[in-house]
Amino acid sequence: MKQPLKQVHFYKRGLAAGCAQGFAMDDELCLHLAQGGGAWFAAFDTHDTQGTFNRLVVDGDFAGAKLEVLAAAAPSDGEDGQSLSAYLHSDAPAAEKMAALTALGHVRAVDEQDILLHSLEGRWVYLCVAVTAQGAEGCVLRGVRLEFPRYSFTQYFPEIYQDNDFFRRYIAVFQSLYLDLEAKVDDVPRMLDYESASPQGLEALASWLGVDTAGGIFNDEQLCILIRGSRLFQGGKGTRNALVSVVQLACGVRPRIVEHFQWDKLPMPATRRQLYERLYGADSSTFCVILDLTDHPGPLDVTQAQLEKLIEAYSMLGTRHKLVLLRPCSYTDTHCYLDVNSCLSTPERAAVDGVTLGGYFTVG
Repeated sequence: MKQPLKQVHFYKRGLAAGCAQGFAMDDELCLHLAQGGGAWFAAFDTHDTQGTFNRLVVDGDFAGAKLEVLAAAAPSDGEDGQSLSAYLHSDAPAAEKMAALTALGHVRAVDEQDILLHSLEGRWVYLCVAVTAQGAEGCVLRGVRLEFPRYSFTQYFPEIYQDNDFFRRYIAVFQSLYLDLEAKVDDVPRMLDYESASPQGLEALASWLGVDTAGGIFNDEQLCILIRGSRLFQGGKGTRNALVSVVQLACGVRPRIVEHFQWDKLPMPATRRQLYERLYGADSSTFCVILDLTDHPGPLDVTQAQLEKLIEAYSMLGTRHKLVLLRPCSYTDTHCYLDVNSCLSTPERAAVDGVTLGGYFTVG
């Protein structure tokens, strides 16, 4: 069923737009209790002179503290030119502001985070969340959700039940459970949108789509790229193109991949063939991944062990790999890689005074 409720969310910047006293805001725009007690105030104009209200939900952790929630409503924002919303955003003591709200038609709840507001009427609504610490535990206010207008499932019952206040409050318990579940169902399309999903939702979505995150080495932006390019990274898994792309995404350096067929048919002496087999692998099931880090500033964003695991995850089944990290003034056995610390030359056999110099002689 589609319920006619409107919702106002005081989260993040909406929470910051209220007046917080005794709270400190963190980098994620959540309020933490900074002193022994604190209060948060906000005002909202529904633009409906006959406005009614349904429910107020406070999202936060208040273990070891006393939570007091006040919701008041009025037909106008103050009297005699005195704006109550401006007063709530002033530096006046929190106790005086709460006293001003209790002078209006209000609902007060202690240690409750889901409050029914069916008794409130008016255009303006004023909110107060007050916390008094009673222990060493930390308290955090993540946000507040206001629902309006008044809405009750009793309208689907016979008329004799509709004016019964106890029955309305009793049904409101199941109504809240149902509407919260319905809101989660309505929110599924947003959760399945990788561009708007939360970090936790993004990781779950990647797992649903079969995206191999290699033990969580990718950040949120990289996960979005993996999901967006699933045709390449998942559809092309086990191919050279997919492996090159995923390694470059993980460490920011495009790798060079040397496979057995690329050098096996080249004419070369036995000693060089043995050297190539040690470097690149002795059979067609082995390949070599080379990362040129000579121009890369600082360390990689991933460890070599994580990189090894990623290459293994995106390699063809039954293959083995070698990982070579090229750094300035580094050598691998007796071999110097081209473009790093060697120059191209032509192998030739040579003899001096009838003495052969090895299997071949290279000038360069």
